[in-house]
Amino acid sequence: MATSGRSDLHGLLLRACERAGVELINDARVVSYENTGRGAGVTLASGEVHEAGLVLAADGLHSAARKLLVDDEPVSSAYVAYRGTVPAEQPRVQGLDLSEVVVHVGPKCHFVHYGLRGGELLNQVAVFESPRAVAGEEDWGTPDELDHAFAGTCDFVQEGLPFMWREKWWRMFDRDPIMNWVHGRIALLGDSAHPPLQYIAQGAIMAIEDGWVLGEHVARNRAADGTVDWDAALFAYEAVRPEHCRRVLTTSRAWGELWHLNGVAREQRNALLRARDTYDYAFVDWLYGPTALTVDEEPPMFTPVPLSSGGR
Repeated sequence: MATSGRSDLHGLLLRACERAGVELINDARVVSYENTGRGAGVTLASGEVHEAGLVLAADGLHSAARKLLVDDEPVSSAYVAYRGTVPAEQPRVQGLDLSEVVVHVGPKCHFVHYGLRGGELLNQVAVFESPRAVAGEEDWGTPDELDHAFAGTCDFVQEGLPFMWREKWWRMFDRDPIMNWVHGRIALLGDSAHPPLQYIAQGAIMAIEDGWVLGEHVARNRAADGTVDWDAALFAYEAVRPEHCRRVLTTSRAWGELWHLNGVAREQRNALLRARDTYDYAFVDWLYGPTALTVDEEPPMFTPVPLSSGGR
């Protein structure tokens, strides 16, 4: 498995945009979207208006464009993530295989570590369920909850906690899947369409796949004179991507539940995992295969196994 730091990926995408001649407008917040006679437009907080033949709304979890399609809100998982990197020369990293992604799972918590930048850094992520979030309190996921959540874990995990950034943490939200992503000449892309929980690490890749699939369909619907049949391209895009991303969102939720089981359900999970062949990828073949451009190219998915929350 290959891993990449988010800032490194951002740098690659930024340089690709610059080479392609894309005009980047910084510090500009879109407050509204509107279909127009010539395509679609956006209005910025400054009052400035931009129009184009097509508007792609990649405006994230709290998308303003999504409100044109569905009346929903982000869903709190009551879990929170802390992150931190450790330079490879630190004693903490000595003896670790930085080519591996390692997950320590436990009741209502897990701890992940893997290498970044060709082994220059060890990245660590600590995730836990916040009792204050479950209780409905506003101030949740704080460092004291982090320490309490991992107090009973193994030494290796506890020794990693001091390396976490404690001034910032990430409350984990997703949204329910939706199958309609297109409103006239306005189309959702990335987290605006399908913000997932992070358990199967597909958030960024789904956005990249969205862009690639739409780009391929734009190319297929471009005439010799350069004009594009935007409606045909958007129809093809919306025909294939929502179903794949629906699978990812629902599987991510199930994966998180699987990791955080307790009691008898935890023992059953452990027995099943111990019995599986290390090289059996039947549950994720659909995820890591070629990206489908049409519905008939989407691979069959395994039948998800419902997981009871009674043992949590």
